[in-house]
Amino acid sequence: MRLSALLLTLLAVCGTALAAQEKKELSCDELGFTAEASCSDCDTLEEFVKDEELVADCHNCCTRESTDVKKYSKAELIIDQWRYNSLPQIKDFVEKRAKAYEPALKVTFAHGASPKLRLSGSAGSEAVRIDNWKAANIAEFLDERLDLNAKDEPKKYKAKDVTYVMKNKKK
Repeated sequence: MRLSALLLTLLAVCGTALAAQEKKELSCDELGFTAEASCSDCDTLEEFVKDEELVADCHNCCTRESTDVKKYSKAELIIDQWRYNSLPQIKDFVEKRAKAYEPALKVTFAHGASPKLRLSGSAGSEAVRIDNWKAANIAEFLDERLDLNAKDEPKKYKAKDVTYVMKNKKK
């Protein structure tokens, strides 16, 4: 009799512990957090939402930003002219802030292009969509990733890469 009571108690304790663990192990997707959530996003969430449990879940699902950020020597903001006019934050950045990043930043209007920043340099290249970014976020991203003091290494051409163009001379 004592043995069966002990077994029932043990099963009840184990069942409660498993239920608590299942609740704790909800995936980040089930909690509503994407895999790309950075921990600084959780800090921003905490400023606006006073739900401690939600913020704690966010911090459990976020990825820490590395302190080793790649620096690039060139950036290109690529956008379609129609989308440019319909995205006031990007338009504001281009009209008011982009000049501060010249000559490293080039703004290119390409038909049908989604708004993105393409970064390149000796560290490689990277492209990031900026559809819903605010002007301040674009500036912060460029401040973090764009090395305005970098000089691009001159491209070395091999003889087979060079094309000579001769002008027609009238005689």
